[in-house]
Amino acid sequence: MKTFRLLLFAMLPVSLFTSCKTTAILTAKFESETVGSLPAKNIPGDPADDAIEYSTELQPRIKVTNSATAGQKAVTFSEINTPGLTAHNQFLSFKGISTDFTQPMWFIFVATHSGSGERLTIDITDGSAAMITRMFITDSGQLSMMTNFTGGEQVLGNIPAGVQHTIFVTLNLSERKFNLTVLKSGGNITVSDRPVLLDNILAYANPARPMLSFRWDDGASDTRKYVLEEVMITRKKPEM
Repeated sequence: MKTFRLLLFAMLPVSLFTSCKTTAILTAKFESETVGSLPAKNIPGDPADDAIEYSTELQPRIKVTNSATAGQKAVTFSEINTPGLTAHNQFLSFKGISTDFTQPMWFIFVATHSGSGERLTIDITDGSAAMITRMFITDSGQLSMMTNFTGGEQVLGNIPAGVQHTIFVTLNLSERKFNLTVLKSGGNITVSDRPVLLDNILAYANPARPMLSFRWDDGASDTRKYVLEEVMITRKKPEM
């Protein structure tokens, strides 16, 4: 049985829980992977059938690496120049098992960004085309959120390069709302009661396979990286 261990800071004492089949939708850790390899698409352990998705063309940008925490591993998603990328094959996605999408759930990941280059796009969806929210992190650390499909965007705060952060998105689709919390040194970021991007919740699949996806804006950089320590989707409220 996999456990989710948040790699937080001493100033942020957070204790999470052991994942189990009844609540875990996705639990991605990388301790069993080989440094320098691609992460397994079929995530080992419970829950069964959660997966990591990426195209063949995107593979040069994805590698299992040593974590900044001694003895642990991570997945590094870089922006190095990679041929064959199009608008449709640039997403590194973590896809959960089929679940009731109307029940409250938590999307959680621990990461660090670094380098100079394009901004990172982070999508939370129902696993198909229906988007809950889209966020962006620039190389200077500006965190923003898309507010509508016509280009609206709101700046939420800053996540400096090199600072490990834990992002929680709490979704309550039945109320058409979600909350965002970013735990990090130097001050946390909190956004409450934000509406989902689609007004009609019937546009979302149910049951669904909830998904977290990461994509670089068009461009290339030898230094720009996003290092993912752990990724989780769960229906059990974490203790914060």
